Amino acid sequence: MSDLPAIQVSVVQEIQSGYSAPFREMVYEVSLRTAAYSDWLKKINGAHRLLQALLQGQMMGQYQLLDFIIQPDGLFTRVTLKNGSSLSDFLNWVKEKSIPAGEPSRTFWNDELQWIKLVPPDRLAESTRLFLQKAESLHREVHLTESGPPELFFFYRDQRFTS
Repeated sequence: MSDLPAIQVSVVQEIQSGYSAPFREMVYEVSLRTAAYSDWLKKINGAHRLLQALLQGQMMGQYQLLDFIIQPDGLFTRVTLKNGSSLSDFLNWVKEKSIPAGEPSRTFWNDELQWIKLVPPDRLAESTRLFLQKAESLHREVHLTESGPPELFFFYRDQRFTS
């Protein structure tokens, strides 16, 4: 026979933790803030880049936007992830695609989320009510600002999710 020693091979398979795996039909409420002392989202071209990034990712089937608010200091949105996308994928997409080419995201976006909440389907109506209240409150704050030019405020709501 052969003079070679027998080789024993062990196979180890990592089990997915589920932390970054998307939940079926779950909605994430996410608030992402601009970096401190950054005014890029106060300008129409910055808001336009962010809007393009959000809608492009949706058109590519990565996620479904229920609604969102773009305001001078950040983004507040409710989103359902699609096609195996994780929340991390969504956040990276928004950060990378909304800033000018070659710029580091840390000068535009705060790395830590201001708010994150996972909303199960049976709590969607409550989430919608609270989101609309927050939108109204933020809109009032923008209009109450009297120093300087008017503040940017953009509100989007997918008509399929209105009740």
